Amino acid sequence: MSGKIALVSGSTRGIGRSIAQQFAAEGAKVAISGRTVERGQKVVQFIRDAGGEAEFFPLDVTSEDSVQATVAAVADRFGGLTTLVNNAAPTDVVASTIKPLHEYSTDEWEAVMTGALKGNVFWASKYAWPHLAEAEGASILNISSGQAIAGFKGFAAYGAAKSAINSLTRSLAVEGAADGIRANCIMVGRVVSGRGDAGHHTGGGRLTRIGNPMDIAYAATYLSSDEAEFATGSMLTVDGGFSINGDAVSDAEAAAGAAG
Repeated sequence: MSGKIALVSGSTRGIGRSIAQQFAAEGAKVAISGRTVERGQKVVQFIRDAGGEAEFFPLDVTSEDSVQATVAAVADRFGGLTTLVNNAAPTDVVASTIKPLHEYSTDEWEAVMTGALKGNVFWASKYAWPHLAEAEGASILNISSGQAIAGFKGFAAYGAAKSAINSLTRSLAVEGAADGIRANCIMVGRVVSGRGDAGHHTGGGRLTRIGNPMDIAYAATYLSSDEAEFATGSMLTVDGGFSINGDAVSDAEAAAGAAG
């Protein structure tokens, strides 16, 4: 990742934070972004203490003005932008709207769609595109979810948004080819998003375990590096095999993690 300039949305905690930290460890200059300044500054300090380069930029993906301003500020501060990771998600909104589709209000539906899809992917990619098109080895990485390809009770809006992200990734890959911009997607499984340890092994010879943010960060680093220059339009599933062996995680174990 040496020479890369990366903007990672929602990188003050969880998966985004781990991605940003791994990018920096691999030599990238990283823009930490999110709504909470204090958490963002802690991530920046962690990266700097480890010898990396990072700076915090306030970002609210529910505001088009905020997304546009943040992208411009990052490109101005670092002299360009090579890597965009669309990771932010309206977790607080999603958590408060776990209900059957017919019980959603239009405002609740729109809040999930704006935070997970319109702001996180559409606006971010739209305003980052001119900067990415000027860079060598540019790429967009979208963080999706297994909910994009499976039905989960109470998560209709979130699942729909993630499914749309998968489709958008393919469109971005096709449209980006002329400008030298790759676009890929990671479909995340159950991840304990507040931890950086080895995750919870299920034992008993089972295939899966609850994941941790670094499982995703390693995959993100590969797809965003020049080593993956032949990978575009890909949907990489990183879920410990859950999607092919879902019953390997018990209800109790599932409760210990969060659906990606």
